[in-house]
Amino acid sequence: MELFEKILDKKEELLDEFEGLTLEEIAIKIKQVSGRENSQIFKLACLAARLSILNQRIVSLINENVVNDNSTKNNKNNDSNIVERIIKGSKKTQNVPVEWVRVQIKETTEVNGVRFPSGIQIDVTDEDAKKMIEGNKAILLENLEKDNNVESK
Repeated sequence: MELFEKILDKKEELLDEFEGLTLEEIAIKIKQVSGRENSQIFKLACLAARLSILNQRIVSLINENVVNDNSTKNNKNNDSNIVERIIKGSKKTQNVPVEWVRVQIKETTEVNGVRFPSGIQIDVTDEDAKKMIEGNKAILLENLEKDNNVESK
């Protein structure tokens, strides 16, 4: 009998020993018994059994996600699948052109994780500008420039 066959036979014996348990429980048990013997064949069989269990767990997770994907396709309002949310989010941002607006910061504020001191002028997206102006944190400079032009005439 070849070494490969001995390892496979021992792997099957290990898996048969824990037949009635869940995949998670089998993985724990195999990890626990791996120190039971010092033979290289037994240790390799334990590794092979753990790989087999991990493969089975991955397949079951994939199957669960396929079931979840099918249920989310039936219910279009359910965005519980993270991959679909990322794809939907990226499609929206690609189709909408970004409008930039220049504002002057009235008091120190944070925009998208970046802190800006008062008095500084920055270009921000239209949405961020609206939030900052509504929060009385910034002044829209385009309006100030138009007002100054009207007053000077």
